[in-house]
Amino acid sequence: MPMQTLLAPFNLTGEDVAVARSPRAGAFDWLRIAFGLILVYDSWTSLSVADKTEFAHLMGLPMSSGLLHLTVIALTFLKIALAAALLTGRGLKVMGWVGVGMSLAIWIVVQHGGDFGPDGTDPGAGAAYLVAFLFVLAAERAKDVDIAHNETFSLARVAFGMLWAYDALYKFQPYFLTHYLDFLTAAKADAGGGLQAGYDQLWIAISLLVGPGVMAWIVAMFEAVTAIGLLAGHRSLRALAPIGFALAFVIWSVPEEFGGPFHLGVGGGPTHMFGTAIIYMLCMGYVMMVYSPRDLFGFAPRRHPLAS
Repeated sequence: MPMQTLLAPFNLTGEDVAVARSPRAGAFDWLRIAFGLILVYDSWTSLSVADKTEFAHLMGLPMSSGLLHLTVIALTFLKIALAAALLTGRGLKVMGWVGVGMSLAIWIVVQHGGDFGPDGTDPGAGAAYLVAFLFVLAAERAKDVDIAHNETFSLARVAFGMLWAYDALYKFQPYFLTHYLDFLTAAKADAGGGLQAGYDQLWIAISLLVGPGVMAWIVAMFEAVTAIGLLAGHRSLRALAPIGFALAFVIWSVPEEFGGPFHLGVGGGPTHMFGTAIIYMLCMGYVMMVYSPRDLFGFAPRRHPLAS
């Protein structure tokens, strides 16, 4: 296959069966459906004023421009088509690559390869969506081959590792290390009271108890170690993946406020409507299916192909 030929020189030919397992057929379906539901929400918010304003600024067009509205409608229909493929499981071998292309275009053209401001903490949602679509393609490939020969999963794992390495680079910047607590207090201020503000205050209190500087270093070091584990396909992913899932949940639920507010006036840019960290959680779900935390407790990894 062309993919195998392309990835073979990089030793991305599949996972090490000594530490990785081939989940049963259909094990990835719930992750695919969850991703589809996220894209349904993204499709809805693509029609928001905030999203149209973002595209108007990007394209240098007035809000009344017919070309602007045509572009927004086309992107919305593309997201709906991708969501339908994810929810039904049909046409994913083609639509998965369409999703990769869309995410790459948004990341480069709209998000300019990431947030390079002094308060940037991640490379942008487009990159995370791109990796998620690679995992979708890997799950489709897993229907035909054992994990030991699933080169697409190896590609997705390494791409996810590069994403974590990118994140870790941001976290080791002086701004994040010295302003860690500011991200939490800003989230609390944006919440404007209620349960979300109380939840944010809980994490502020925990951070003050441990020490904001210490917490910042813990986050940075963990992201660096996770990046190494993903890039190497190391057995440590059995422990790192669930911790990474939990960290992504905290980021999604506090700074990203569970992807809210949930209405058509929501701010943010294209594909960023439901938050970036939830896509990290989704990708970690794929990793945990193969580098299962259960194996930490003596369960033998499965080595049979993913076949019905």
